[in-house]
Amino acid sequence: MIGAALLAHQLRVLHAVAARNLEGMSAEDSLVQPAGGGNCANWILGHLVKVHNDLAGVLGVAPVWETPELERAGPEPITTAEDSIRWNALVDRFAASEDRFAEALDALTDAQLAEVIPTDAFGNTPRGTLLATVLFHQAYHAGQLATARRLAGREGAIKIPGTE
Repeated sequence: MIGAALLAHQLRVLHAVAARNLEGMSAEDSLVQPAGGGNCANWILGHLVKVHNDLAGVLGVAPVWETPELERAGPEPITTAEDSIRWNALVDRFAASEDRFAEALDALTDAQLAEVIPTDAFGNTPRGTLLATVLFHQAYHAGQLATARRLAGREGAIKIPGTE
C-alpha cells in the first residue's frame, strides 16, 4: 500500500479512532473542560471538521459542514453550552464525510500527489506531503478525543487487543 491508498487508509483509521472515542458521548460530555487548559471535545471535533472543510478544497469534494457555528472552534476555547457547536449534528456530519474523503484520497494519481500547490500554512508544497501532514494533524486531534472522553467520566474506548 503506497501513495494515495495509504493516505485513504490513514483517513479511515483516524475516523475509526474518532468514532470510537465519540461513541455514547453527549452534548454535556462534549463540554467538560480539562483542568489547566486545553479544549473540550466540542472544540476538538469542531476543529477537525473545520480542517476537513479545508481539506475538501484540496480534494475537490463537498465540505463536511458549512455553518457559522464552526467559527466557535477558533482560537478561543468553547466553555459553555451557549458557545458550543450543535453536538449531534457535528458528530453526524463528521462521520458522514468519511467515505467521500477516503474515496477522493484513494483516487489521486501519483502526478496529483506530486503536484506542488500553494498553501497559507506551508507555502508551496507537494499535494501528497500536504495531505500527509494534515492527516497527521487530524489523527492527533482524534486522539485528543480519548482524553476528553475520559474527562467526561466515560470508559476508554480504545483497548489493548485481547483486554476487552
